[in-house]
Amino acid sequence: MPVGTPVREEVEVADGVIAVVNGDGSAGLSNSVLLLGEPTTVIDTMLLPEMAADIVTALTRRGRAAELVVNTHIHTDHIGGNRLFEGVPIVAHPRTVTGMRKMIGEPGLPALLAKVMPRFATRLADWDSVAAEPMPAIGIEGALPDTARVLEFTDTHSAADLAVWLPAEQVLVTGDLCFAGVTPLAVHGRIGRWRTALDQLIALRPEVVLPGHGRPTGIEALRALADYFDRVLAAARLAHAERLSAETVWARFDPGPAAGWLEPERTLVNIQVALAEISGQPFQGEHRVRQDQDPSHSD
Repeated sequence: MPVGTPVREEVEVADGVIAVVNGDGSAGLSNSVLLLGEPTTVIDTMLLPEMAADIVTALTRRGRAAELVVNTHIHTDHIGGNRLFEGVPIVAHPRTVTGMRKMIGEPGLPALLAKVMPRFATRLADWDSVAAEPMPAIGIEGALPDTARVLEFTDTHSAADLAVWLPAEQVLVTGDLCFAGVTPLAVHGRIGRWRTALDQLIALRPEVVLPGHGRPTGIEALRALADYFDRVLAAARLAHAERLSAETVWARFDPGPAAGWLEPERTLVNIQVALAEISGQPFQGEHRVRQDQDPSHSD
């Protein structure tokens, strides 16, 4: 394992449901989930093939091989290991796939990723991946092991996000709709719609939540994230009402239970996104933040 690569840990949260937890969940360190039903399914493949190799190892140790890969959304830290699963069906929401096909192979993408995730800069110089095939949420649900449900959200964390609900196990796989102990990033999403999505996830009353970043947790992580976004939206409304800059309200921001989360500087970007929504300003693509603050295609 290259120096500086975080340790990945396998956590079996229910019979046949395994989280492959990638380090502390900070920038570039997303998790994967393995469903050992029929078919054997991998949900998200991390940033780099060397990370995804641990997914393959976890399956091999259990006498399994991937039969289906689901990408929950477009960001590179969730699709970078797709190449290790060539020959296996890889599927994602049609909006996600449209974005993937445009993004993969962009000449400037590796340099941008290295700027956003400097700890991995030397391994991002030739970043590449394999785009998924488009499949509507209902089709993905039908392809997953029995009883799994797929929940579809658009313009939340990204253009399209999928969550997988396992009602028999009371386990919710959220992708990046939930971060645990890590400040979320809405640079490609919309705060208001993400906040509404959280209410729908909370209403499921999951016993175990498998976040896109951070350790397996419970429903309290969804509630804490909802509280955080309520505070972000309140800060943006204040900025709009009093004609204050996002930077001004960020300086006064009270994170509440989110105090101590990793990547706290993301709150400024989240306030900017929320302020753009409230102001009715057009987004630049899926977002409206300055290019020098745009952590494009990650988290």
